[in-house]
Amino acid sequence: MILGLVSFCATAQINIPSASSAAAYFTEGDMSEANRQYGALLSIEPDQLEFQYYYAVTCTADSTLREEGIQRLIALEGEVASEGERLFFLALAYHHNEDFKQATKFFQRAIGNAEKKSEWLNEAEFRLAQCEALQDLEPPTISISYSSTDEVELSDFFRSIPTESTPFRITLVPSLLRSKLDKKRGWVSPVVYNPESDVIYFCSYGNKGATGLDIYMSKINPDGSLTESQRLPDSVNSASDEINPVYHSATQSIIFASDRASSIGGFDLFSAKVITQNGKYRSPERLPRAWNTASNEYFLFPDSPALSDGNPSGGWLLSDRSGHFSSAVLYRSHAVSNAQPEPVEQEQQEDSVEVSSIAIHSSLPIPEVKEVVALENANNAQVDPVQDPVLKAELAIQVGVFSSLPDVGFLPENTEIIVKNLPNGLIKVFVGPFVDEEERRKAKTELIAFGLEDVFNTTVIQTEGKERDLKTPPLVALEGIHPTDTLTGVWYAVQIGAFSGEPSQPMLTMTRGNLFYEMLSDGLKRWYTEASRSVDQTLEMLPILIERGAREDAFIVKLENGRRMKIIAMNAVSPNRVDVPPTNPVASVPSMAFYRVRIASFVNAIPALEAAALLRLGTLVTVRSIEIAGEKVYFTSKLRLKDAERAYDLSVKEGFENARIEKYNE
Repeated sequence: MILGLVSFCATAQINIPSASSAAAYFTEGDMSEANRQYGALLSIEPDQLEFQYYYAVTCTADSTLREEGIQRLIALEGEVASEGERLFFLALAYHHNEDFKQATKFFQRAIGNAEKKSEWLNEAEFRLAQCEALQDLEPPTISISYSSTDEVELSDFFRSIPTESTPFRITLVPSLLRSKLDKKRGWVSPVVYNPESDVIYFCSYGNKGATGLDIYMSKINPDGSLTESQRLPDSVNSASDEINPVYHSATQSIIFASDRASSIGGFDLFSAKVITQNGKYRSPERLPRAWNTASNEYFLFPDSPALSDGNPSGGWLLSDRSGHFSSAVLYRSHAVSNAQPEPVEQEQQEDSVEVSSIAIHSSLPIPEVKEVVALENANNAQVDPVQDPVLKAELAIQVGVFSSLPDVGFLPENTEIIVKNLPNGLIKVFVGPFVDEEERRKAKTELIAFGLEDVFNTTVIQTEGKERDLKTPPLVALEGIHPTDTLTGVWYAVQIGAFSGEPSQPMLTMTRGNLFYEMLSDGLKRWYTEASRSVDQTLEMLPILIERGAREDAFIVKLENGRRMKIIAMNAVSPNRVDVPPTNPVASVPSMAFYRVRIASFVNAIPALEAAALLRLGTLVTVRSIEIAGEKVYFTSKLRLKDAERAYDLSVKEGFENARIEKYNE
């Protein structure tokens, strides 16, 4: 029994951290483990000032514990040996909370209490200048939402960004472009390759590292070789670090992160306009407030589109703004402009069109617009209601012209609309009708405040007795990107792909923004377009999609309540209409063989020329890599034989003479 107790006590003693162990983690910057160990020590010796102090400091390193850390540091006033250091950490916590006035006050007090050799003094002076410049920081012009968040390592975060559905590729900089200092310090920059440019951007210490990490560029020659790296001018680089550059074609700018003095705190995202590819750039501007916080923003892999003000509309954001003890988090982000449009003048010339009315209700929780009240006397009507009692002229507001009936989530809740089918196939959408000018004026004010920009008064002529019943299921799905859960009942659609990322701009163009996705258990999504209750109508759209650029192996599926039940037809160019009767379609699935191209394999590092060639090839076909017995092998995705032959020709043209076509085995 005694031996058992001794053994138990010895084991328990091992699990109790020591002060030296906690101090070592603190010095190394591992605030998470230091916080845990100081918390354990503090539970044993709650009156130990050293444990109280360092526990409070580690709390300020985590966004959820920061307020507790602030209160603990305030309570320790006059109790610890280094008053200047306590004030510095307190000021730093206020800076992270973006309370710039309080941070300024405590940074000033910390500097006043500092010793000449205080390790934190330079950072305190640097951050004081930042906080003083941020006193009147304007509110964000955009709002950002997140559809996914994942903790990642800073060393290889880019491996977690899916690029299969985009024209971009993310890889490591070729060894040829790394300086001796990069190799000595173990620095390898990620590279985002954009097929619309023959330039790659990366970051490097250069030969001397006098200004830390800077942005460099290298041109890709027609033969795939790379020119000597060239540092971007001082109009872009600074004495601080610049990292993770990305060329954003939509704004013709380089987006990068920097911890320069003009940042809000830590690393911020900046954008520098590319004037010419020969080395002329505009001075960088900090991205809008919502993209940057007093925490670190390390990287933005933007979507292709841009907002109306030219800022990125979203993308993959790497930041530690909410990470556990400042760990890096990869956010799938979406931006929306907060800018309020200028009021539209009331005295506008009105149109007069003939329409039939329907009511569609948005699910957004926004105050209602007035319900419909029929107008008895329309002064601006272009027809005489007395002579033609079938027609009725009413006041309305035009809010847009669309290629198909839109999802009216862009309107306030319970807004009643009127639609007009134009001869060219487009659809005009109006809000209304309104009983008088005053009611219309109030509704227009609400629409403008809600964010609509292009709205104007109009007089519409409705045909009585021809209103559509919303209870009748629509024949064609609404435009936009939606989950298939919104497709209740039986639908037919064209499946055009299955991948985990977001649709690329070419796919959006090809489908005209009309997409549905079915979420699978492994994180993949099946992507569909041209959803219709009529299989005939879907079959008619199949060759049209091929002409627009869809893959030739696209096929038609049957969906029941948003789930794929059957493959109806797989011949994308000329589907067998006889085997697919419109009332009771029967699946006709011919056997199909798929192939892929084995491009090349490498045992160790990829030579610079081959890396550049792979980057270029990856813009023409989808390139994937796998590890086989220690070798890195590069393949294309599975393809029909015709596409595989094309991919083989492209591979040989890029210099991979040992490429070969293999039959794809599921």
